[in-house]
Amino acid sequence: MKATTTVEQVKHFLAAHGRDIEQAQLAYHFEGAPLDELLRVLETYQNADGGFAGLEPDIAAPESNPFATELALAICAQAHAPQDTPLLQRAVAHLERTQDEDGGWRFTPAIYEHELAPWFQGWEWPNLNPSCTLSGLLRELGLGSAALQAKVEQLFARLANVKDLLSDEFYAVRPYVYYFLPEWAHPQRDLYLSGVVWWLIRQQANDSLDGNHFFQYVRSPETQVARMLPAALIEERLDRLAAEQMEDGGWPSPYADHWRGPITMQNLLFLRAFGRL
Repeated sequence: MKATTTVEQVKHFLAAHGRDIEQAQLAYHFEGAPLDELLRVLETYQNADGGFAGLEPDIAAPESNPFATELALAICAQAHAPQDTPLLQRAVAHLERTQDEDGGWRFTPAIYEHELAPWFQGWEWPNLNPSCTLSGLLRELGLGSAALQAKVEQLFARLANVKDLLSDEFYAVRPYVYYFLPEWAHPQRDLYLSGVVWWLIRQQANDSLDGNHFFQYVRSPETQVARMLPAALIEERLDRLAAEQMEDGGWPSPYADHWRGPITMQNLLFLRAFGRL
């Protein structure tokens, strides 16, 4: 499929089924729209306290939550937003202010007063998800104080378990991917990234991951995970990812349909990162 055709199909899908933030991402990454326009839309999801709400479709509360803030950081990282972007500065200040002494972030009681996906209702705190994911994204952006990162390192030392990489559970592996994909010195970084690579190979052998989930953990050709994986395996997964695009222009979701917009936008960025667009 030609790249222009793929992007046009996605544009039509997002116009009909996507949110304004996915439409703004498409305009910025593929149509030459200025970064300010993307940030203007993203800012509508930012609360007065600097945190975010509404970006995580499974958390309905208008109060800030760490998972929505994580998604905002990821959007900024993909767009190469400068460190001094006011939206980012407010988000970092929020994370510095709301980090617990144990190194984690958690839901405020108000989050539970609104519709919340069942898996979030029983979430245990502290948790490497989202502590390590937030920490890793802050490292990618070159943000976050040494004190914030030191607290997360202490939490990682307490809760990390290499046996998580023997699980077939996608979210058990997630914090290790986000924490260690950025280039930084940690004595166990190579160990855990090697574990992620073998986890991906095992899931490939079991045919248990769709294209989106696979590339969430590979991200781009520049990551250490991508460099360690066999090139033929990545090409095979890219073929599958492209083939998973549906007739309406979007990609399917293993979750509720409200995830199709974010998943479709991410898959388009994955295909471009690996030279398929």
